[in-house]
Amino acid sequence: MGKLDGKNVVITGAAGGMGQTASRMFCAEGASVLGADLDNAAGTSLEVALKGEGLDFRFAEVDVTSAASVHELAETAKAHFGAVDVLYNNAGIIMGKPILDTTEEEWAFVERINSKSIFLTTKAFVPLMAGRKGSIINVSSIGGIVAFENMGAYGAAKAAAAHFSRVAAVEFAPDIRVNAICPGVVDTPMPRNFTKEMANRDEIFEAWNHEHLTGRLGRPEEVVSLALWLASDDAGFMTGAVINIDGGYSTR
Repeated sequence: MGKLDGKNVVITGAAGGMGQTASRMFCAEGASVLGADLDNAAGTSLEVALKGEGLDFRFAEVDVTSAASVHELAETAKAHFGAVDVLYNNAGIIMGKPILDTTEEEWAFVERINSKSIFLTTKAFVPLMAGRKGSIINVSSIGGIVAFENMGAYGAAKAAAAHFSRVAAVEFAPDIRVNAICPGVVDTPMPRNFTKEMANRDEIFEAWNHEHLTGRLGRPEEVVSLALWLASDDAGFMTGAVINIDGGYSTR
C-alpha cells in the first residue's frame, strides 16, 4: 500500500524538473494526480510517460497567474475527481536583479508566479477539499528567509508565500492543513538555466555546494519526499509550519 492510496492530488508546475519528479513520486504512492503547467508539450509528454508506467496521471494546460485559468483547472479537477485531498503549489520561477534595476513589470511578473498563484489556487481548491482533512503544500524558498543579493523580487514573493501559508493554516483549521517548504538550491533545470549565461557559472555552483552544510546541492526527490510526507496522513499533526529543507544553508 502507498502513503497516498485513494487521495486525489493537484500539482502545479508539474512539467518542470521538480514537478515531474513530484508527479511520478506521488503517483507511485497511490495518488491520482492532476498535473498543471503552462508548458503543454512537456506536460503532455509527461502524461504519456506516466500512463505508460501504469500510473494515474492526467495533465491540464493552465496559467496559474490567471484566475480564469485556475478556475478552469478546479472545474477539471471537480469533473475528474469530484473532490481534492492535496494541493501541491510547486510552480515558480527565479529572477535575479538588483533592486534599483528591477522594473515594475518584472517585480509583478515574479510576484504573480511565486505568490499570487498560490492565493488563486487556494481560493479555487479549498471548496473542493471541504470535509476531506486535506493538505496544502506551498513551495517557498530559502530565498524567502535568507537575504540574497540581487534577489529582491524573488525573495519578497517567496517570503509572502511562506507567510500566506501560516495565515491559511489558521483560517482553514482544523479541516485543512497548510504548510510551506523552503528548499535550498536543488539540482534541477531551473538553477542551471538561471546561470547558463553567466561567465563564472562553474564558480557559482562550487560556491553553492560549499554553502550547504551537506557539501552539495539538493536532489529533487529529497524535496518531494518532504512534500509527500506532508500530503500523507502521517503528517496529520503538522500545520502552519514553514520548513527549511536546505542542506543546512540557513544554519550556515
